[in-house]
Amino acid sequence: MQVAVRDAKAKLSQFGDLAHNGEVVVVCKNGKPWFDMVPHMKPKRKTAPLQGIKPVLSAAEAIEPLDSKDLPGWS
Repeated sequence: MQVAVRDAKAKLSQFGDLAHNGEVVVVCKNGKPWFDMVPHMKPKRKTAPLQGIKPVLSAAEAIEPLDSKDLPGWS
């Protein structure tokens, strides 16, 4: 939905509710898109492996059960 900046200013809560509920509200200035109102989203955590970093353990070593001697002070 497109709205003029003056309308967005006058009805900010109404258009904010629409954006919060998933609608993209395009605010226009002089008939041209100026900015979008969209719902706030938390940034996604990066889960890709780091480039150029080699693992120090093999996959088998990483999932191997720990021995009690490997955990001093945790008994």
